[in-house]
Amino acid sequence: MDKEKVKIENLVVELFILLALVGFAYLFYRRESLSGSVIANLSVRNLPFYTFRSLLRMTLAYIFSLLFAIAYGFAAATSKRREAIMLPVLDIFQSVPVLGFFPAAIFFFVALIPNKMIGVEAASIFLIFTSQVWNMAFGVYESLTTIPKDLKEAYHFFDPNERLAFIRLYLPATIPKLVYNSIVSWSNGWYFLVACEIFAVGSASYKLPGIGSFIMETASESKIGLTLLGILVLVVVIVFLDLFIWKPLSQWSRRFRYSISPGEEEETEVWDVVSLFWEFVGNVLRKMRKPFVNEDRKPLNFTLFFRKKWFKGVIYFLNKVLLALIAVLFALLVYKIIIAVPVFVKTLSFGDIALSLKAILFSFFRLLVAYLISLAWTIPVAVYLFYHQKSARVISPILQVFASIPAVSLFPLILYYFIRFPHGLDITAVLLILTGMQWYVLFNVYGGLKAIPNDLKEVVDSFGLKKLLKFKRLLLPASLPSLMTGTITAWGGGWNALIIAEYITLKGKTYSVLGIGSLLDKSLASGNQSLFVVSLSLMVLTIFLINHFVYRPLYDRIAERFNMEG
Repeated sequence: MDKEKVKIENLVVELFILLALVGFAYLFYRRESLSGSVIANLSVRNLPFYTFRSLLRMTLAYIFSLLFAIAYGFAAATSKRREAIMLPVLDIFQSVPVLGFFPAAIFFFVALIPNKMIGVEAASIFLIFTSQVWNMAFGVYESLTTIPKDLKEAYHFFDPNERLAFIRLYLPATIPKLVYNSIVSWSNGWYFLVACEIFAVGSASYKLPGIGSFIMETASESKIGLTLLGILVLVVVIVFLDLFIWKPLSQWSRRFRYSISPGEEEETEVWDVVSLFWEFVGNVLRKMRKPFVNEDRKPLNFTLFFRKKWFKGVIYFLNKVLLALIAVLFALLVYKIIIAVPVFVKTLSFGDIALSLKAILFSFFRLLVAYLISLAWTIPVAVYLFYHQKSARVISPILQVFASIPAVSLFPLILYYFIRFPHGLDITAVLLILTGMQWYVLFNVYGGLKAIPNDLKEVVDSFGLKKLLKFKRLLLPASLPSLMTGTITAWGGGWNALIIAEYITLKGKTYSVLGIGSLLDKSLASGNQSLFVVSLSLMVLTIFLINHFVYRPLYDRIAERFNMEG
């Protein structure tokens, strides 16, 4: 009876959060933002500058995403009660299209920061943040909930009070998955960079200098040569980051795998020139630091500092102040929503509801088709890469490049070919949705396979199992938690991709198919508040129902049954 009561309480809280989210979007949608473009035109000679600006936005968004993902994932994974609320909220936010955050982001940052340019930049960084953070947060959550029980018990034996559990146990456990999901999130940031650098809400229109806006502008004018030039520059940046950032981080993250095989050889993916580069950077930083270091000074003992009573009192006070502030802001939001309800009800029409219901069905069908196609090719490819590590070192970076190419740059080419076929626009939409879903499944499944402990692989290999039986008995069960994480984030990416796949303007001509993404686009551009809120509400409700009745029960069952014990 108590469990049923808790479930009902959690359901009420979740539904209230859903209403608050939609109300929050509606309130900011009603506000007028400053209109006008930040830059007048895009020039080829400024392409290096545009690339730097986009890279800076991506980096700042990633730093905020990393901090949020660790804090949120840790909080959700270490408390069943927090998990019941935080996990569905996380899934809802990661599934709401970037477009759904536009009204709040634009008004909040432009109104808060006096300098218009800085305000729009902050809004763009926030929108990129929304395209990166959710996958990373799910990765942290999955890592913490799948820590082997014997490892937890062993750690608890040495640290019964768990004073250092976060630093010594939880944080190291998240590093392999966090690094791998960071690569996917960074690719997703590139994918939605176009939508985050050129956006409009009603009469407000903004165009920031960046590689995404350059690709969008040239693609919309059908200047394929310049579009390909922008993509080429983007590919060069992606390859450079992969070589000098992500590969070294991936190799370093292997230290934290649950592997105790004796004599295991360290796999190396980093070229000697990359190692020499980082060694040189480290030497330079050490020399720069040397004049500021006093060797006679004793190092600070932060452990004793944090244990002081007055410090604990300050933390307790700040927690109470923060909770009070959140409560006040939440109460203010509820008050504003209650006031806005009568105004919204007057503009509400049955036609908008019927149209939104029809659109959500069409969008769901496209997402389902794209997801099934994703499963059909990503799982075999992930298994192939797992068995052929040498090939994987070449193929993985190529796949990351393809995953990072903005979908809008592919739209003219795909449309040109499929427009001649019956339902060509629908086929084009499914293919573009596929570009927003498939990489999550592939990279998560491949990451799950790579995380299989070597001693477990050796035990299975000792039985001489054939590849098909080995896949059934080891690879599939070991990758199921990662496949579930990939599925959740893939559908989130799919819902996001709808805003690009179902509605786009090229050379002044609009191409659209009936779907929830196109409704959000049209309502946002035309200023139709009723249609925007109805569409967003129905979309969020659909995501919530799928999460509550499909994702969560499946994930709990898979995590419990297929958790690898070291």
